[in-house]
Amino acid sequence: MTIFDAIIDGRLPASFVHRDEHCVAFMDINPITRGHVLVVPRQSVATLDELDAELRAHLWDVATRVARAQRAAHGSRAQHLLVNDGKAASQTVPHVHIHVIPRYGKDTLRTVGRLIWHVGTLMIPRPETTARRQRLDALAARIAAHLR
Repeated sequence: MTIFDAIIDGRLPASFVHRDEHCVAFMDINPITRGHVLVVPRQSVATLDELDAELRAHLWDVATRVARAQRAAHGSRAQHLLVNDGKAASQTVPHVHIHVIPRYGKDTLRTVGRLIWHVGTLMIPRPETTARRQRLDALAARIAAHLR
């Protein structure tokens, strides 16, 4: 059981951008940039090759739609679509997930620093606060509105 399984099952809170029968998309609790979203299949597998081709295609379609919605909702200029596919690729949660990380321009140094920080903080649980959840919920609602 992974943290993503607990989020999908509703045992842990998340700020959802998208939910369907095959996958969910929610705000990253330790965002690299404002609006960072994770697209996660409901099927609990560690690597992309464990998913059938149809589900892999669906995940990438949802990730692409989230990227478009991030641009519309928050004015990002581009996105990183990132998959760490297996432990040797620095995957820390053994459950397939696509990071959709908005880029806002002239943010390279800050983004690279946050990426390093992001990997380092995964071992340190962040306490849930009402203020942080409200900020994530607001970001998620704006992105979700542009997905429709």
